[in-house]
Amino acid sequence: MITAQQIKDLREKTGAGISDVKKALEDSGGDTAKAEAALLRKMGGSAVKRAGRETGAGLVDSYLHSNGKIGAMVELLCETDFVARNPAFRELAHDLAMQVAAMRPLYLSLDVAPSDVWNAEKSQVEEEVKKMGKPAQVAEQIIDGKLKAFFGAISLLEQPFVKDQDKTIKEVINEAIGKFGENIKVGKFVRFEI
Repeated sequence: MITAQQIKDLREKTGAGISDVKKALEDSGGDTAKAEAALLRKMGGSAVKRAGRETGAGLVDSYLHSNGKIGAMVELLCETDFVARNPAFRELAHDLAMQVAAMRPLYLSLDVAPSDVWNAEKSQVEEEVKKMGKPAQVAEQIIDGKLKAFFGAISLLEQPFVKDQDKTIKEVINEAIGKFGENIKVGKFVRFEI
């Protein structure tokens, strides 16, 4: 039997609607973890649907480390001022600023890394892999994996979220898109350190 408390807890955790939460719990036989996973998959799909919508509102938030020597600012965009004023949206922006301060991303995503930087790293990795003496197909897979790992570590959207290492920043933003029902994206970010 599905309880009202289960529905409430799962709704707060995922931001999904009551009927979606209830259906997910029914489909999973009351297993909260399975229902949550199903909802997040579904909400991730809603992120894809909303990706093309204009983000004309948002806010800039900052994070300053307790030692006063590290700080970051993030521009987080959404579709309406209504969402931009929401405390949960502000918390997301602050968490992203903290992420930038802590994890030092250089690029927003893998696809915006400059080609000269990408090519220089690729040449270095190819040289390294060549010394391993692996077959060409295996060597290519190793090169791809190493490049994705290297650029994933310095690309904000690919980094593990500092508050939940099981999720990437991209997944955290997709969950927020599902929760708020609007397109959300990071505009710009900057990190300062003395």
